[in-house]
Amino acid sequence: MDLLITGAQIFHEGALRRGNLAVAGGRIVLVGNETPAAAQVIDAPGCWVLPGMIDTHVHFREPGRTDKEDFESGTRSAVLGGVTSVLEIQNNEPLITDVDSLRAKHALVGPKARCHYGIYANVGLENLHKLQAMAADACAFKVFMTQSVGPLTVTGIGDLWRAMQAVRPTGRVLAVHAEADSVCKVAKEGLPDDFASHARSRPALAEAIAVGEALELCAATGTPINLAHLSTARSVELVADAKRRGLPISAATCAHYLAWTEADTARSGSVFKVNPPIKSESDRVALLQGLRDGCIDHLHSDHAPHTPAEKSLSWRKSPSGIAGIQHQLQFLLQLERTGELPLADLVRCTGTAPAAAFGLRERGEIRTGFHADIVLVDPNRAVVVTREDLATRAANTPWMGHRFESSIRATIVGGRVAMLDGVVSEGFHGQRLQPATVP
Repeated sequence: MDLLITGAQIFHEGALRRGNLAVAGGRIVLVGNETPAAAQVIDAPGCWVLPGMIDTHVHFREPGRTDKEDFESGTRSAVLGGVTSVLEIQNNEPLITDVDSLRAKHALVGPKARCHYGIYANVGLENLHKLQAMAADACAFKVFMTQSVGPLTVTGIGDLWRAMQAVRPTGRVLAVHAEADSVCKVAKEGLPDDFASHARSRPALAEAIAVGEALELCAATGTPINLAHLSTARSVELVADAKRRGLPISAATCAHYLAWTEADTARSGSVFKVNPPIKSESDRVALLQGLRDGCIDHLHSDHAPHTPAEKSLSWRKSPSGIAGIQHQLQFLLQLERTGELPLADLVRCTGTAPAAAFGLRERGEIRTGFHADIVLVDPNRAVVVTREDLATRAANTPWMGHRFESSIRATIVGGRVAMLDGVVSEGFHGQRLQPATVP
């Protein structure tokens, strides 16, 4: 055996069970009471062994804006937070819009990745004819229905229809940022330059209209879609109806929509400024219920770092985005502790569901024969977030100073220890993910 974890509570077959877990050749080969010899042993009494988190929506800024984040610092943050796989979207120049730019990015960031990774390809009206050629190197495609970077925005419903038709033959999922651009433009008119304006500038109506349009086009084209970072109660209702209709969809939300409300943005400013905006208490409650009942399939960070100088600007000038990848799992464990998110639902929304949504086979579950992507959690070791603990270059996370009652003791990526007791392994990198073709 390459690795043996002993004396832990292992989440296996739907429940925590005390035992040992062994790894060989990057795969889980034993879950039980046996104690085989191993090259490395982690004794973990009192700890939980869970599937490593699969974060399907992050922005690491490389190339182009490595002053904000690069792939090494972003994936270092990931493994410190129990994330074993990331799917990354370039939303700064240069965009990933053709085969050459996609392959160049793989060559650049692959050697720096401290966890498994995949790269999205950007979708705009100018590159629809290039999508088929990009599919072999892309984990998925991403489209923006409201203002974004350069030529990325696909604001018209006819144009979005064309984009879905172009994605359908590729066998890849289309992730959708669903906010109606025309509604946002009208809503922003005349608002004062303060952070209380942010939720009003991109209201719940904008998301509801865009989600409805995306779902109808999904029904018309059969294109599998992932509705990313949903923020409203109405979106939960629309997704529930679409699933009853049998549409090929998955839906995700983020920790920041479950932790805070628009009152926090109004009070604390740019650290909470994100798109879509953090909404009301009723939206927060509905999203959490949707996560529990499976209407919302999974949770991702939408990790979007910016420099402290940028985030110190006024509402109109400061960029949107939260650096949250390192602490989202600890937040979910906090919800488990308070009874708001049962452990089985936590494992589903961080492992099995994102793996299923993006065709990542034999991942997201503690099962013999599956890839050994594992997080070791100490449920009884409390930690307080400090600047010194952060791996991200964005020092302005809203989790700063927060106390978590659980900690991440180890992250195992492909059977190798990527992080143990706060120390990230050097000279180690993850593998490029190869999603299966979606039906």
